Amino acid sequence: MNKVLYIIPNLKKVSGGPNTRTSCFKEVFIENNDIVYENGNKASSIFNIKKHEIVYIESATNRISLLDFFCLFFLRLRTKKMIVFIRDIYIELFPEEFTTVRSRITLIFNRISNFYLSLIATNLVFPTLKMGETFFAKNKLYKKRPYTDLPPGTYNVLDKKQQPNFNKKRGILYLGNTTYTNSGFSTFLNFEKLYNEHFNFFILSEDKNLNKTIKNTSIELNRVQRNAIPSFITKKNIAYAFHTRPRNIYDDLTFPIKVFDFLSFQLPFITEKHKPLEILLSNQYQLFVSMNNLEEIYEKLSNIDQFEYTKIENDLKSIALTNTYDKRYKKLLNI
Repeated sequence: MNKVLYIIPNLKKVSGGPNTRTSCFKEVFIENNDIVYENGNKASSIFNIKKHEIVYIESATNRISLLDFFCLFFLRLRTKKMIVFIRDIYIELFPEEFTTVRSRITLIFNRISNFYLSLIATNLVFPTLKMGETFFAKNKLYKKRPYTDLPPGTYNVLDKKQQPNFNKKRGILYLGNTTYTNSGFSTFLNFEKLYNEHFNFFILSEDKNLNKTIKNTSIELNRVQRNAIPSFITKKNIAYAFHTRPRNIYDDLTFPIKVFDFLSFQLPFITEKHKPLEILLSNQYQLFVSMNNLEEIYEKLSNIDQFEYTKIENDLKSIALTNTYDKRYKKLLNI
């Protein structure tokens, strides 16, 4: 089968979740000897006269370029099935935040881009089915296409994870962005302030000026490549991660990439019961909590013994192995 991955964002200019997801899909497509069009060779797609069974498009967060407009048009002429991933619908949910001239331009180009992508697509995919439902409810003029979910995935899942030492002070990890409005980072800071005698606290983040933020805390800040995080977790005796985002309309429609990293590392993590996570983990997951109740979080972490901890790890590994990017790729072929 002649399959193509078309990458709209420039991977050299995007970071975090969008880069991780797109790079992982790129790796799987290359492993299967498929065609990849990305920044640097997109224009050649116009002149490639081969017919394609499937073209899968990883879209950008906000807009497509003029080059993408023409490349995708010509690809569509010789493609049987064109599947477009819509990354998020933040603009649809919170248009009132886009009031400045610059942000209004972003909003307009985002709407035009998504209209065009839905027009040329035969199928759409979203991080969750609920996001797809909301997307069409908010954009009634768009051409409605068949859609399904295609969440992020796990990769490099640990074969065997070393358990933390329960006879020593255990660590708690915050991973990723701290500046996003709804990151919930203040919850992590508040928990450290109350319970630093009971746990060690660590942050792995590329954010700037974090040293100032944590100056009067016990938190240790580091920057570590993703493939070195498992050994960092072992070295620092880290037992848990904090996913501190609060419940809101947006976070109940999508998946944070970091959760799939926690699954890959088999690192138990505290989280609110976001709807997508409840579906992914099951409502029996032992570490669903309210981020407004720090005492409950402390009690829950303190009462988990080594036997229960092992069970949680094993459950996370099982979930990780059924949600790899290889599995996501196979789902694409059957859409």
